[in-house]
Amino acid sequence: MKLYRVLYFSESAAPAEPGGVLYIPPQGSNRIDNPGAYRVLYIGDSPSGVCAEVFYRGRYRMNWSASMLRPLKNGHRRVLAWYEVPDATPLCDLDDPKELLRRGLRPSHVITRDYSVTQAWALRIYERGGVTGVKWWSYCDARWAVVGLWNQSIITDSGIEELALDHPAIAGAARIVNVRIR
Repeated sequence: MKLYRVLYFSESAAPAEPGGVLYIPPQGSNRIDNPGAYRVLYIGDSPSGVCAEVFYRGRYRMNWSASMLRPLKNGHRRVLAWYEVPDATPLCDLDDPKELLRRGLRPSHVITRDYSVTQAWALRIYERGGVTGVKWWSYCDARWAVVGLWNQSIITDSGIEELALDHPAIAGAARIVNVRIR
């Protein structure tokens, strides 16, 4: 299966270094972070979905412009990365009502912005084992899935695409979240 992520990229970076396609930034303040137990790579099932997750925040909530794609001072630039993982990858699918019941979770526990709640259930799922990550619906649109992958060694291939305001992933995300591109 192909999964996606928007990141700051550098041609000269090794995959797991800052600017690399497998780099995981410092963790602790995101939805399923538990840095004392594991590291998590946040990816999604849709190019538009990951663009919405990254750009539909803060000052870009209503209007998207070229400034959101400006390279950092170190030259790292925004790209859309893709990752291949085996189709049989065992993920805890929290969009499945049976899985929610089995885990004793409610949909509101999954999507809450109180990350102490989400980090607690993520740690329980991780410690129980049997899965390589968790999948849930995007806050931006429930048709998109977000995946938190604990085992990055299952990635079999990866690549990048340059992002621009007219990239289909950005245009598709803007249309769904009702943001103007200018």
